[in-house]
Amino acid sequence: MFDYHIHCSYSDDCETPALEQLRAARAAGVTELCFADHVDFDGCHIDGSFLRPADIAARNAEIEALRADFPDITIRLGVEVGLGDEAAAKNAWAHIQGTNPDFVFASVHLVKGVNAYAPIYYEGRTKEEAYARYVEHIHACIRTNPYFCVLGHYDFCAKFAPYADRTFYYAHAPEHLDGIFRYLIEQGKGLEINTATWQDSPCWGLDALTRYRELGGEFVTFGSDAHRPGRVGWRINEAVELARAAGIPYTATFQAMQPTFHALDKL
Repeated sequence: MFDYHIHCSYSDDCETPALEQLRAARAAGVTELCFADHVDFDGCHIDGSFLRPADIAARNAEIEALRADFPDITIRLGVEVGLGDEAAAKNAWAHIQGTNPDFVFASVHLVKGVNAYAPIYYEGRTKEEAYARYVEHIHACIRTNPYFCVLGHYDFCAKFAPYADRTFYYAHAPEHLDGIFRYLIEQGKGLEINTATWQDSPCWGLDALTRYRELGGEFVTFGSDAHRPGRVGWRINEAVELARAAGIPYTATFQAMQPTFHALDKL
């Protein structure tokens, strides 16, 4: 089981020590994981407080000291970088220089200064409008960051949505999703299936993933986006089955920013 999106207390929005996350990973049967703590220079905030970029060097040193206690888990060291403009991408890259990340993925939280998790984001908007606006924003800024490996949680706008049915459908923003997928494919980048977005709802994404595959997408990564131990490895098996159903042939793991591809029909 691969979980390539785990946070620890070095992320400003997480209080769980890395040791607890590793213990949880072992209990969940995770065999390879990636710590991907927040390095945001896009103005990302929660409840009015700006997220401070994680001290990646200090985190790496702490996790290196723990490796020997977890020989059964392959531990990778990554970052989650907020997509914004070219300056945000440049500042994030400068912040992580010298830390030798295994994996960098990019994600969008803010849409025109408003965090898409916040109730105000949805006020006065239908689900279709709120979701389309979020995806359009990803499409508008995805080219600002040339170095990321995978696009994270393309459906983040659904995670905290107030609608009775939060399901995210490809039909909400087909043109923008196609543009995003084509860019990822052209650049050799991948797409994350983020299980946290589903929360306790039935999983979704078969339509979007099928389209990603139709356009030529070959790999995805799986991430629980765990901020607490009980979520490490959460619903990853469902994500694997979803990718298989969409016809996607591979998942990828990363070391020193280089992918290793694993055939999904062999997992």
